[in-house]
Amino acid sequence: MLDLLRRLSIALIVGVCIVLLFVSGTQAKAEERANAVKWSSPIKGTITDTFGTRSGKHKGIDIAAPEGTIIQSVQEGLVTKSYYSDTYGHVVFIHHPEGYETVYAHLSKRSVSETAKVEKGQEIGIIGNTGVSRGTHLHFEVHKEKWTYDKKNAVDPFLMVAANKIETVPVLSQPASAEVKNPAAITVKKGDTLWGLSKAYGLSVEALKGLNGLTLDSLAIGQRLIVKEQAKSKTYTVKKGDTLFSIADEFQVSVQQLKKENRLKSEAIFPYQNLKISNHSSSSE
Repeated sequence: MLDLLRRLSIALIVGVCIVLLFVSGTQAKAEERANAVKWSSPIKGTITDTFGTRSGKHKGIDIAAPEGTIIQSVQEGLVTKSYYSDTYGHVVFIHHPEGYETVYAHLSKRSVSETAKVEKGQEIGIIGNTGVSRGTHLHFEVHKEKWTYDKKNAVDPFLMVAANKIETVPVLSQPASAEVKNPAAITVKKGDTLWGLSKAYGLSVEALKGLNGLTLDSLAIGQRLIVKEQAKSKTYTVKKGDTLFSIADEFQVSVQQLKKENRLKSEAIFPYQNLKISNHSSSSE
C-alpha cells in the first residue's frame, strides 16, 4: 500500500510539473506576441522581397517607398552602430529591450549616431539606394540578441513587426509591362526576366541590356528599365522638391542616364540647375 501511494505521489508531482511547463511556455509565447504588437513598422511602403528568398540568403525584408521617405525605429532602444558599409550602404543598428537588434540598410542619410537612445517611431534616417542596392528601398532585418556576420540569429521581421501596416506586392505572372500600354520605362516586378521583357517589348535581350547599360543578365525587383527610346532631347530646369528619381520617372529615363549625361557624381541636385534629358540613343552607359 505504501509503495502504491509513493507511485501515485510521484505521478502527481510529474503531472503538475508538466502542466506548469506548458503554462510557462504558453505564457512566454503570449508575451512574445504581445511584444510584437507593440512594435511599429519602420516605414510605410511596399514589400518587394521577403525573408528567406535568394536560396535562403536574404535575411530580412525589402520595403520600397518614394525618395525622401523617413525611416523610423520600430521600438525604443540604443543605437549600437551607425556608419557606412560597402554592402549595407548607410546603415543603423538598434538594440531593443526585448533582446532583439534591428538593422536599417541602404539609407541615403542617417539621423542618429552610435550610443544614441531612440524612442519608438523616432526618425533614424532617410530611405535611399546606397551600398549594394538597385532601387530606392529599405532593407530591414531583425536578429535575436544581436547581429552577427553569418546572420545565424536572424528571424523573420514579420514575427516582430505589425505586418498589416506594410503593403505587400502581389506576385505577377506577367511582366509589369502589361500595366501600361507601350511605356518608355518600367519598374521590374517579381517574376520579370530580361528574356520575358525583351519579348514583351519587341527587343532583343542584347538591345535591352544596351539601353540600360547592363552587363549581367540578372534583374533586381524595383529596378528601373528603359524599354523604349525617347523621341527628342530637352533641357529641364530643376524645381524645389525635385529629385533625380522624380525627374527620371517624369521623363521615363533612368537615374543612371541622367547622371551620365549631366556628369553628376552623386544624386544631389539643386533648384534652377539645368539638366540635359536626351534621346537615350545619343548616350552610352
